[in-house]
Amino acid sequence: MCGRFCLFSSSKELSNDLGIHINENIEPSYNVSPGDTVLSVFYNFEKQKRAFGFFKWGLQTPQNFHINARIESIDSAPRFRDAWTTHRCLIPSNGFFEWYKDGLTKQPYYIYAQDQKPLYFGALYYPISNNEHQIVIITTEAIASIDRIHERMPLVIPKEFHAQWLRNDGKKEALLQAQKSLALTAHTVSNRINRTNENGADLIGKQDPINEGQLRLF
Repeated sequence: MCGRFCLFSSSKELSNDLGIHINENIEPSYNVSPGDTVLSVFYNFEKQKRAFGFFKWGLQTPQNFHINARIESIDSAPRFRDAWTTHRCLIPSNGFFEWYKDGLTKQPYYIYAQDQKPLYFGALYYPISNNEHQIVIITTEAIASIDRIHERMPLVIPKEFHAQWLRNDGKKEALLQAQKSLALTAHTVSNRINRTNENGADLIGKQDPINEGQLRLF
């Protein structure tokens, strides 16, 4: 799953990547959590251009609060199949967090691109009202370089796929194949990331587990 990520790139860098003028300063966050409002980029079919908004992470239904959607069943699951066809968006991120479980403890890892450039998660958005939209982040099997940490990861949409993705196009097979060529790296971080009220650049800094009284895992 994807339960936390960070975003600290400038509006200018994101605008250049996404081909849209983001005319608002993006407040850096190193601990974006479910329920937070996140920068979301989508295609406005009425105006025939890309647009951005700030959508709430998490789809509230009478039964559950969904933060992720598995790509394996996204085009067949009743909760997600219509949005997969009509409401795709991109969520910019500089990296995400996953937790390695050894049976006794959970060790958080920060996972990011080797070139340290932004990643763009595939997501679905749901218009709740004129002023509110909710999103779920799509997940897939983790690539080989990080699957020792966790078996799932966000679906990352490469820049060359942005145009077709935002127009609700692009087959799952091609997206999953492109995922395999991602160059990601990871390091352990402080357990402070577990607390949603913690925020700051030091949260993504490398933290040796031994210094927090834990066993070294790798």
